[in-house]
Amino acid sequence: MRALILPGLVLLFAALFVRSYTVPPAPDRRGGTSVSLAWPNRPLFGSPRADCLGLPAGDSVIACLIGSVSRARADGIPLMQVGFCGTCYTLSQRAAALGRNEAAVQARLGEIARFGW
Repeated sequence: MRALILPGLVLLFAALFVRSYTVPPAPDRRGGTSVSLAWPNRPLFGSPRADCLGLPAGDSVIACLIGSVSRARADGIPLMQVGFCGTCYTLSQRAAALGRNEAAVQARLGEIARFGW
């Protein structure tokens, strides 16, 4: 049993650096879920939407979404790229809304949905 504790702790520590994000399919892009190694600066199921939920009302949502995905791709070491995962998308949306005003989150998510994200 003690022999499993150290490998388990190493795996748990490594899991802190595994991040994923899901981009839904749209006419101008393929959707997909990307899993990468990155600094733990966003939730485990982090999403581009999470970075853009706290924007002031006048800021451009689409520029924020594109920038967030670009940062996620540039900052991480890709481990796996899979097709669009609806469950991952829903989970990332729930993670993005944690600790935020529900009405404001739903309004911003509605605005983001108009752009196909």
